[in-house]
Amino acid sequence: MAVATVAPRISSIQPTVITSEEISRYAEITSQLSQLEAQQKALRAELLDLHTAGAEQETDSPYLLSFVDQVRRTVDWKNHALQLATKLYGIEKAEQWKLKVEVAAPAQAITQIRIKPNPEYAANVASPPPRRPVVSIGMPSESLAKSGD
Repeated sequence: MAVATVAPRISSIQPTVITSEEISRYAEITSQLSQLEAQQKALRAELLDLHTAGAEQETDSPYLLSFVDQVRRTVDWKNHALQLATKLYGIEKAEQWKLKVEVAAPAQAITQIRIKPNPEYAANVASPPPRRPVVSIGMPSESLAKSGD
């Protein structure tokens, strides 16, 4: 039985070293993304609370919020298929079927990038990267409030 695999994407530019600046920039963006996602989650909860309480939207903004109520159901199709296979074929044959299906599923190579501390840098063995100006990303409402409206 053949297993399909997907080769990792290889860039046509092959640098010999991932620079300290690139690593720092990636870590910085990842941190900012996490912070922005947390801000979005908090603001979403606040907006939903206001909407539920019947709050009206101001109309002098270039954007309006559309609150769309939906009902979603989550179905565990893998579990239901296994239950059906167990009813049709019995426990042993259902387990064999499950293993056969899992082995036949196409494999996909994925490279995760995780940020970890550099022990050489922490031990002062490596020299620090050059300092760049720090850029702060804030919510638009924060910027307006600071500017005095």
